Amino acid sequence: MRDDTTGLVWKGINYDTGTNYAESGLSRKPVPSGLIRQHMAVIRNDLNCTSVNLFGTDIRRLTETAGAALDLGLHVSLQPRLIDAEPDAMLHHLAAAATATEELREQYGRVTLNVGCELTVFGSGIIPGGTHADRSVKLADPQWWPRLPEFNEKLNDLLGRARDVARAHFGGHLTYGAGLWEKVDWDGFDMVGLNYYRMAYNDADYAINLRRFRQHGKPIVITEFGCCSFDGAAEMGPAGYGIIDWTANPPRLAGSFTRNEQVQADYLSQQLELFAAERVYGAYVFEFIAPKPHSPDARYDLDMASFGVVKAIGDGWEPKAAFHELARIYRRLRDL
Repeated sequence: MRDDTTGLVWKGINYDTGTNYAESGLSRKPVPSGLIRQHMAVIRNDLNCTSVNLFGTDIRRLTETAGAALDLGLHVSLQPRLIDAEPDAMLHHLAAAATATEELREQYGRVTLNVGCELTVFGSGIIPGGTHADRSVKLADPQWWPRLPEFNEKLNDLLGRARDVARAHFGGHLTYGAGLWEKVDWDGFDMVGLNYYRMAYNDADYAINLRRFRQHGKPIVITEFGCCSFDGAAEMGPAGYGIIDWTANPPRLAGSFTRNEQVQADYLSQQLELFAAERVYGAYVFEFIAPKPHSPDARYDLDMASFGVVKAIGDGWEPKAAFHELARIYRRLRDL
């Protein structure tokens, strides 16, 4: 692919089909086929998306959701996730996902394969630690930072193997969802894929650092970005989910927080305007829905710590301010 776009060809959002996070279990209960189709229709027709990034563990659920999205005319980026897996197990899972994704590509043509997400943390064998939680703690500890070059070397070795496996089974474009701390060798990929969150520490140089990825001469895709819905969430970026005390019964917020949906809406608006101006090829908001229920009692309003643009209420959902803002921006960009 050439880096010659006018910006945001893929107006996207992330959708979790169910990810097995091992010690914390499955991120979402299985979604009925009818509800999957409803969600994909909302993403296409109400949010004005042109693409959806589907991530999850079960390949059948990934491909079923992808089929529903493709039937509606959406482009699909498919990202298999096998959390805490050893490299060989991850690559075996990737091979199965690539085979299934190739079948979709042969039928529909509008499919990209994303070989993984932040594998230094979500994979085993790069940063020491038995679980992704253990590795995240180390990553946040400055005493481990001198070892980042070593970790990135191991990451690129794994990504080289992942590319070989993917290309053996899939004939379309490849990318990867890189964390802010990961230094990826993009030579073997078709697109630069970035989980590119803005927060307090990187705000000043955020746009400048984004432009540096132009050196690779490939389209840039923001595979994840977003924030939560409370005062101060924009400054926390991807760490916003951490305000929940999961040890409490029932789980509750770990402190006093003020719900503010406009914070999330403004964040998405600012980011998308920047991405369009910087000629980013695609961007995927994190995310459509998360199983963190809304409550009128602020102490138990777990949706404050959700990146979803809709809030979960019982077995249903309602749009948040970010939903309406996202729909407005994508409609405007579509009509340019």
